[in-house]
Amino acid sequence: MANLKGGAGKTTTAVYLANALAIEGRTLLIDADPQGSALSWSETAGSFPLPVVSAPVKDLSRRVPQLADGFLHVVIDTPPGELAITRSAMLAAEIVLIPIPPSLMDLDRLRPTLEMLADLEGLHTPQIVCLLTRVRRGTRSSRAAREVLTELGMNVLDAEVSLREAYANAFGLPLTEDLGEYADVLADLHGKVRA
Repeated sequence: MANLKGGAGKTTTAVYLANALAIEGRTLLIDADPQGSALSWSETAGSFPLPVVSAPVKDLSRRVPQLADGFLHVVIDTPPGELAITRSAMLAAEIVLIPIPPSLMDLDRLRPTLEMLADLEGLHTPQIVCLLTRVRRGTRSSRAAREVLTELGMNVLDAEVSLREAYANAFGLPLTEDLGEYADVLADLHGKVRA
């Protein structure tokens, strides 16, 4: 999960998708954000269906292979504004999922994230996929955001994550049963990424 702007839903998306992936196979969630929200979520939950490790380090790309040993999936939650950590996480990723709310400010602040990904060309080329988060169903803003991202040549998931109180209040829950719209997000992600 990467978006250099805060408040995009990276941690919520990382935790929900890691829980969804854990149903498919052994999954590790790496909390690369110095704030440690994903790790704190797992500790508060008590019974969490997957391991979560804290690694807010600038050399994450070198550490991921060892951390990932024995896991089918690895999800990395990146911080906002920590360029070196996010860049290193991108270097380690096969897929960079960019959660983005459908507001003009969020679309405007996407540029630094896209520039960072462009700077990786020649070094590493992960697949880039956008996920609209905090969507108010049926609004012009979500349709307009989808159009802008598509015009930018971005691969945008059809699945969206609604602005729901259930997601805001999920912190500290184990999420073993109700994955909400993230089950659809994972199915869409599987269909959109190349093998």
